[in-house]
Amino acid sequence: MKPDELKIYADFMKEYGLEYLEVKKGDFHLILSKKGQEIKKEIIEKEPTIDIEKIVEESKYTTQELENIVYVKSPLVGTFYRAPSPTSPPFVEVGDSVKKGDVLCIIESMKVMNEIKSEFDGTVKEILIENANPVEYGQVLFILEVGSCKEK
Repeated sequence: MKPDELKIYADFMKEYGLEYLEVKKGDFHLILSKKGQEIKKEIIEKEPTIDIEKIVEESKYTTQELENIVYVKSPLVGTFYRAPSPTSPPFVEVGDSVKKGDVLCIIESMKVMNEIKSEFDGTVKEILIENANPVEYGQVLFILEVGSCKEK
């Protein structure tokens, strides 16, 4: 670190009357303290702990809930279609209410058309894939708000 860069932090401490300043940014870690001040001794964990088992377990489900938001994920690799045919209207639009069992889209995989159905009652908040685009296993297709189902 260059002296000019350290001066920025020292000036910041002086401006705000700080006795102690700790800066963490990626692999960079800096502790500044005024002379005579006790520096806190802490064990610094270099890498965040990642629960691989939790990630693998979550990827097995076709939906992921977060409060009243549900992420509908692709259960297979294929091509995403919003409608049953090119001339038909889409199954759902943003803002549409859906009931459990309603078809949201079709994913074509190995010449087989697989209907993807809603597992919840709710409202379509976002459609994240464009029609006729490829999708990967576990890719989020829709964001639904559950418990906000409006009458059609």
